[in-house]
Parts: sequence; structure tokens; C-alpha cells
Amino acid sequence: MTSAATPDPAAARERLEGLLAQGIKVIRVIHPDLFGRQRGKQYPVSGIDSVLGGVAYSKMSVAEDLFGVPVDETEFPQLAGHPDLHAQADPASAIIPPWEPDSVWIMATLQEHGKPSALCARGQLERALEQMEQEHGLTGIAAGEPEFYLFERDAAGRATHTPYSLDGVSYTMDRITDPKGVLGRIHRQLIDFGINVTVLNREFSPGQFEVNLHHAPTLEAADDAFLLKTALKELATIEGYAANFMAKPIQGEEGSSLHFHVSLWDGDRNVFDAEDGGVNDALRHAIGGLQAHAAALTVFTSPTVNSYKRLHGEGLSPDTATWGEDNRYTYLRIPAERGKATRVELRAGDASANPHLLLAAMLHAIRDGLTRKLEPSDTGAKLPRTLEEAVAALRADEVLSTGFGTEFVEIYAALKLREAHNYATSITDWEWNTYQAHV
Repeated sequence: MTSAATPDPAAARERLEGLLAQGIKVIRVIHPDLFGRQRGKQYPVSGIDSVLGGVAYSKMSVAEDLFGVPVDETEFPQLAGHPDLHAQADPASAIIPPWEPDSVWIMATLQEHGKPSALCARGQLERALEQMEQEHGLTGIAAGEPEFYLFERDAAGRATHTPYSLDGVSYTMDRITDPKGVLGRIHRQLIDFGINVTVLNREFSPGQFEVNLHHAPTLEAADDAFLLKTALKELATIEGYAANFMAKPIQGEEGSSLHFHVSLWDGDRNVFDAEDGGVNDALRHAIGGLQAHAAALTVFTSPTVNSYKRLHGEGLSPDTATWGEDNRYTYLRIPAERGKATRVELRAGDASANPHLLLAAMLHAIRDGLTRKLEPSDTGAKLPRTLEEAVAALRADEVLSTGFGTEFVEIYAALKLREAHNYATSITDWEWNTYQAHV
């Protein structure tokens, strides 16, 4: 689906033209912003040459917070005047959403003055992959496992806190857990979408579900996770519901995760595959790297204030960078499958994470583990407990700061610290209910 799967530009253009010949009327050029949300522009099919020539955006659009308020131009003068970025469409990524059969979606990577933009999430992952290839001659394979809640909407169309499907138990999918067939219809559309969707099942809490994605080259895997989230939001809206990807949307219920499985390959050989079925040097060093940079990784695995309501160290939400074989209570899990299926699973990520940035951070950490031959720790360090602590850890981490670059780190940090400040100065319902009559 992506350039990782179809590297020949001529073949990619030919495939795109074949899709456009199928009665396509519009082309949507999309990219993930720093929060993992879809940003895009839609063109008539007659505008294909303009699309492939580069789609202009204000650079400020990728330096905005969740409410669309940008960072301060006086603090970041490179944003003064709202200069342009250009989204370079990837023809190999073209895909037809089955719920809009007369449209084509195309992924894009942002460039600035003809060079990759530091504020492009997709470009950051491409850079991390290039560094892994240059330093160790390895490519990556990954697969995501996102969870989400499906909520009812009120008469005005606003999302409520009422979960769809109150009955049923985890690891099921039937008309008890899906009484109106909503998830069944969505699952069929996702399969036809062609983004490597596999299993759908109910999770532990009412209205909570998980969709698994099949393993794919790392860039494609991140694109798949991004497109899945985008598609789920659209399909849920079409059905009259709201798909929710908060880390912890309901007090007392389970949080929603985004686990990623990663392996490294030298051609057709999985370098984590040990002849004796154990944990070989490459896998040990990868674990060591992920543990060594776990604090900085947290700003990508747990990127919102709400994320830290989930990371409480109980159940399946680790608050320490532990590792173990086939153990779902750990930060890093080595699944039981071996041979070519040998991989490491990072279990700290939550559903609000940007898949491109999370995988880029994982690759930087693993690369450092391989370079310095880092060994795993039996216990693992404590993870940050707040978003502010996670931002500070990223700034203090030389490998990840260098990997992502100064411009990215400072703008990303500014956005996250603004979010943390806004939360710290907000009065919550809990505070009012607790204190208004008792102090």
C-alpha cells in the first residue's frame, strides 16, 4: 500500500492512474499532524497533476494545539508569517475507502524548501528508518493493536458518555456485544479498505473494542494505524456513534491502549530469531535500548494529560519499564511465538498516541541499544508520572532529542506543556464535588 511495499515510482504512478480510472471524482491528500489527527485537502480528480506537484499548507497548521491555537511566533520565529510547507503525495499509498467509492485517499509527507520538514510525523518515521538502515543495515516490520470506545450520541449529535453495547464479556464478538450490528458493519468496511485489518473483538469494558492490524513494513504499519483511526471515526459517525481514542475516557473502566509489535530484518532474516528459541543478542540489546530510553519514550506512548490516568501500574498498564517473556503485565513483552515471528511488544502506548512518532521513537531507542550493546534490566526504571515529567525526559535524552531534532522537540514540548498548564489551572468536577461543601 505504501512506498515501502511499492518502491518503483513508475509502478506506483501506474497503479494510481488505474485507481483513478475507476470512476473516481475526488482525491483527498492527507497526513498526520503531531497529535496523529488527519490533516488534508480534497481535490477534483482533474487536479491530479497539482496533487503530485505538492500541496501547500501553512507551516503553522502543524504547530497548533488540540484547539487549533498555534505556538507563539515570537518564541519560534521560524513560524513568523506562516510560511508554507508542501505535502508531497505518495502515489503508492493511494487507497479507495469503500464508504466513499468515488474518492481516493493519498498519504503525504511534508517538505520545507525541498527538504523533509522536522514537523512532519510521517517524515520523522522515515528519518528513523533511514538511520537504522544506515547504521545497522536493518529494516523494520511492525503491527499495531489499537483499542477504542464506541459511545452513543445525543439528539444534537454530540458524543455522550453512554457506551454502545453494555452487555457481553471480553474476547467476544456477537449480537450480545454488538446488538445493532454496528461493529460488524464497520469491521467489514475496514477489511475492504485494504489496511491490513485482521481481528475485531470486545475488550474488558462496556463499549470498548480492539482491532488488530497485520504486520507490515514499519512505515506502512504506521500508515495503517493512522488510517484505521481516521476510518473508525468516520464510520462510527456514519452509523450515528462516536469512536473515542482517549487513554482513559471513563472513570472506573479500563483504559484504551495502542500496543506495537516490532521486529528488525536483514533481508529475509529476522535478526531477533534465535536458533535455540530464546532471547538472542540483538533482541536483548533492543530491549536494553527501549528500557534505557523509556522515560523519553513516554511523551510518545502517553502524549496527553489524560494518559496518566491510565498509567497507574495496576493490571495491564505498566508504570515501570519492566520486560518479560509472554507476560502481559510488563512494559516490554516478548510474545511466545518464535522463529520469524520473534518480536518485541511495547505495551505502554495508549490509543491517543501518534503511531508515526511512537514507532520513530522506538526505532531510535532500539538503534541506540544495538549500537551500544545495552543489556536489559530485570526491574526497569519508573516511568514519568505526568506529562511535564515526560517532556523533561525527552529534552534530557540525547539520543531521542538528536533523532527528532531541535525544532521538533521544542515545538512538540511547547504544545505539550501548554496542555499540561491548561489542565493544571482548570477546576474539575471532582474538585467542586469534593470541596464546595466541605472546606
